[in-house]
Amino acid sequence: MDSSKVRILRADRRHLKGINNLIVKTRIGSPMKKLEGCFWIVKDGERTIGCMGAEFINTCTVILTHLAVDEMYRRQGIGMSLFNHALRFAESKGSSTAAFITMYYHFNRFKKRGFRTSPRRFLPEDVQSHWMFTAKRYMKCAAMIKSLPHTD
Repeated sequence: MDSSKVRILRADRRHLKGINNLIVKTRIGSPMKKLEGCFWIVKDGERTIGCMGAEFINTCTVILTHLAVDEMYRRQGIGMSLFNHALRFAESKGSSTAAFITMYYHFNRFKKRGFRTSPRRFLPEDVQSHWMFTAKRYMKCAAMIKSLPHTD
């Protein structure tokens, strides 16, 4: 699949099963009972092959969640297309800060996009207290944060 031809779709509750299958298959988390915040997917036919979420925790801060791409479709730009789409959406909604967690072996690709790693204790309080930054399962992950440009 050519990343320039990736079609990103806004997900809704009808897509939850496909998203959960991908989350479990890629081992990035547990199945969700419902979609929190905004979600986007990429499909190949009827199969969900990529997903990404954005949870707005206040008017200025977005937590990026559940970035997953099916193993057969990796290294084709699908994940970064989803990531960039979620960031542009957050910027268009007026967010000034974006944060997420990732495995340490991935953080250099996000540093190239202006994110920095941060010890959790130095994150803004609203980010620090978000479930993703307090969950035991994610404590070995890098916390990433970035100030977003203002779009007026």
